[in-house]
Amino acid sequence: MQNALFQQLVYLLEPIGLLWFGLLLLTGLLWWRRHRAFACAAGALAVFVTIIGSSSVPGVLLGSLEQPYAGVKIEALPTADAIVLLGGGAEPSRYDVGGVHLTAHGDRLVMAHRLFHIGKAPVLLLGGNASNLDGVIRFESEIVRDLFIGWGVPAEAMIPLGGNKDTHDEALKVRALATEHGWKRVLLVTSANHMRRASAVVRAQGLEVVPAPCNFLTTVSTTPTRGWSVPRSQGFLKVATWLHEEIGYFMYRRRGWIGAEIAP
Repeated sequence: MQNALFQQLVYLLEPIGLLWFGLLLLTGLLWWRRHRAFACAAGALAVFVTIIGSSSVPGVLLGSLEQPYAGVKIEALPTADAIVLLGGGAEPSRYDVGGVHLTAHGDRLVMAHRLFHIGKAPVLLLGGNASNLDGVIRFESEIVRDLFIGWGVPAEAMIPLGGNKDTHDEALKVRALATEHGWKRVLLVTSANHMRRASAVVRAQGLEVVPAPCNFLTTVSTTPTRGWSVPRSQGFLKVATWLHEEIGYFMYRRRGWIGAEIAP
């Protein structure tokens, strides 16, 4: 019991917890001073922070994007001409091992490596953007290639896609390579919440897409949190991710980069 109370106190000292507690105090102070309209406004903000930071609403929203891709057994996936690893899982680092920092999307690298290891495709296409570290331009795709070489993947089995601004850029490069090599089917590796948009934009390039989802962020795959808690940042991150994907899907449709939605 004491440990649980101490943990809530620690959460209260985090930025979101402090903001929430300050809003509660402000609401009470304004109400006591009979500034009822301002008190209601502050109270509404406190409720909003509570819903996003303490309730299951963010998980439900983000989980709606992950659920269609739950339960995929990678051993049962069909073989393909290539594995497409979308970027976002790694970035250059001055001091981490191998000069690689795995981001919150690092599960993508584990999934792609596993698919290659069990022989689901003979080649890995490595996406990602470009970063400037200490005045040197580094491509995520080349960083991941070097990491995978250390993990036992032959260099000749990988094709870095250079620097890309977004998933559409990666899809265009995949199409060019598919046309050159006569590929028809690809295994697409990306976060489950990103899979709907990513698979749609690659499919729009005329390729058969087999989703290989990973990086589940909600209780669709992970352990649920027990009990109520002081509001924390995780809920806001989940809502931000959900909004990013929903807005991104709308913008891709608006730009003509994807067609009508197809069930996964």
